[in-house]
Amino acid sequence: MPEVDLAIIHPNKLNPRLEISIKELNELAESIRKKGLLQPLIVRPSKDGYEVVVGERRYRACQQVGLKQVSAIIRDYTDEEVIELNLIENIQRQDLSAVEKAKACKLLRDRFPARYPTWKKIADFIGVDVDTVKSWVKTLDLPEEVQKLVAPRDMQRVPEGKIDYKTAIHVADRIEEPELQTKVAKEIAERRIPHRAAIRVIEEVAEEPERPIEEAIKEVVEAPPEMAFRLAHMGTILNGLQTQTSKRGILDPKIKVGAIVHASIWEPHFADLRITSIEHKKLRDFLELDAKREGEKTLEDFKKSWESEHGKGSWDPDEWVYIIEFEVVKDQQPKESP
Repeated sequence: MPEVDLAIIHPNKLNPRLEISIKELNELAESIRKKGLLQPLIVRPSKDGYEVVVGERRYRACQQVGLKQVSAIIRDYTDEEVIELNLIENIQRQDLSAVEKAKACKLLRDRFPARYPTWKKIADFIGVDVDTVKSWVKTLDLPEEVQKLVAPRDMQRVPEGKIDYKTAIHVADRIEEPELQTKVAKEIAERRIPHRAAIRVIEEVAEEPERPIEEAIKEVVEAPPEMAFRLAHMGTILNGLQTQTSKRGILDPKIKVGAIVHASIWEPHFADLRITSIEHKKLRDFLELDAKREGEKTLEDFKKSWESEHGKGSWDPDEWVYIIEFEVVKDQQPKESP
């Protein structure tokens, strides 16, 4: 692979990048300083050298480090191809929020309607489910102030002052008035309300939009934390056959060792559970004992149950999940729905 003088490589004037985080750029520069440029730039010939096609952040980080030469793949691309490649790269990046991905998808569809006439065409090309793309795009219905609050989708912990994108989508689905959407989203972000509690706050506000938001938040926050289970789990828990559950994503901070939580199936809560331990590990490290504690007979049964709950193909051996062990404090029959 050829080495190209960094001095004759120029930034991409057609790059539709939304923004570059200075913090992330500094982190990338530090990584390149220690380990070198692990992934080459893709460039195209220009009048006075080369122009970056893919790898704008890597290019800037290399400049920051002071590299003289970088490895590069040299290809001829038209302006239209450069825009398309950059949009696709942005959509596939893991550090972008759902809003930023949605804007890139929309721009891709607007600029290239013949190649991408539908969201499904875009989804198929970038290798994600069409419902995922549609959920990204739904965030564009929110006020710009709310869009700016949405955190990158793949983060294990939502940063201070941000909300996760599923919470943002629930705001869009359940609350119609833009001003109220903004107020609710800001309160959730500022108070760092976990996703499940945030959903209950949104539901309360949607049911009584004239009610002060502070009242709805107080009612939800002061309630015991909940852990959701499937209907099939109720019997195994109450009979003492299931003493563990695995949760992906962000854990409610109120769920900790010694806490009493409500075990629920949607709304009704059927048991009080005392948390006895919490562990964080990858799915690949699950043992047969874990499967039995989850109420399944074998590890293979647990994998099938996992995919039934989270979707086909969702079993990722490298995914980190929380393993929450518990014991039943007292039995309680599910309340009848009104």
